[in-house]
Amino acid sequence: MKDCVAILDFGTSRITVLIGARGINNSIAMEGIGICEYGGFTGETWLEPERLGEAVNQVISRAESSARLKINKLYIGVPSQFCITEVNSVTISLGKKRRVLDSDVEALHAQGNYYAGDPSCTVINIQPIYYTLDDDRKLILPVGMSSTRLSGSISYTLCDNRFISVVDAAVRGAGVTETEYIFAPLAEMLFLFDDYKRDSCVMLADAGAYDTTLVIGRGDGICAQYDFPWGGERITLALMNALSVDKETAKLIKQKLNLSLDPEYIPPQVERDPNEPPSDERYIICNEYSIEVNNETLTFPVDKVNDVVRDEIALFAMFVEKALKSCDYDYPEFTALSITGGGLNIRGAAEYISDIIGRDVEFVKPSLPIFENPQMSAALGLMDMVLIGEMPYTGLIGKFRRWINKRRTTK
Repeated sequence: MKDCVAILDFGTSRITVLIGARGINNSIAMEGIGICEYGGFTGETWLEPERLGEAVNQVISRAESSARLKINKLYIGVPSQFCITEVNSVTISLGKKRRVLDSDVEALHAQGNYYAGDPSCTVINIQPIYYTLDDDRKLILPVGMSSTRLSGSISYTLCDNRFISVVDAAVRGAGVTETEYIFAPLAEMLFLFDDYKRDSCVMLADAGAYDTTLVIGRGDGICAQYDFPWGGERITLALMNALSVDKETAKLIKQKLNLSLDPEYIPPQVERDPNEPPSDERYIICNEYSIEVNNETLTFPVDKVNDVVRDEIALFAMFVEKALKSCDYDYPEFTALSITGGGLNIRGAAEYISDIIGRDVEFVKPSLPIFENPQMSAALGLMDMVLIGEMPYTGLIGKFRRWINKRRTTK
């Protein structure tokens, strides 16, 4: 598998395996892809644990067949539900005033790592939120700067060892001999936002099928993480119950959703161009959603459907508000909420959530041709982070040094 890497991403309803390499202009050249629906998880619980191995084997086999390559090492994204993030403030003395070295940064990280040897968890990522020198300036690239001390706010991600044991057994059953674990929300955040935006502060909510993960990040680290039991399947179920339709019909209705539609809206009188087709949207008031099911046209009133969906999205907004109110990290009030994932990709939802929580809301997705799908944000983030990690460093400190090297080369 020369020059290629393989990642596995656990979504709440599907598993994705990507095989790729670094392409032209720092792009990602995808060689193979495998996607498999599975029971998923909610909270820290696998919904169909007895079938997990079968699903992992199937998705790895599909990716290998697609790429015509054998996967020997697999980088695995760990969902937030199986991790905790701890942020520690750490300081070391440099003695006399001198330039900060890579080894000083390594020593700082090691001093704040109180979790080494813990039998219940493994530290899988160490990332800086910021560093400070003796003049108390906050910065992200301290190496080469002069100071008598080095301090930092450092983010440590701890993965539950039970997750590692279960997943290691599953991938070994598929013939993969080596694994490395990465915090999926961290990779997603680093991929979707540039250095400038992250150095200020970002909020990212990944809405899945059953659960949502909300992280607050700054610099190259996660400051806080929250998980709550809201996913896009709640909207599907609500439509099924309110409209007395089956699941497939409800999904078709979801594809049509636009919360900005107002059935009571009366457009202003404008002079119609006789050369324009009568279907021009400026002259149409949409009162119904229309879908085709088994060669039959079904219609549903916009006001009723949108009210059902708004109720569910309001619950999502309530969870976000609750998380932000409980957050100990002092994030800037102007920080926008960014949403990705496949559970909440609905037109008009951003504006509706913004009205409820009182802050700007935006949807974000990968800016890659063919893969401009918010459902692929986590998997592509993992791929990008791993490809950066192919530089010749190893271990947890190596992961950090590789990411810092990326910052240096893109400034």
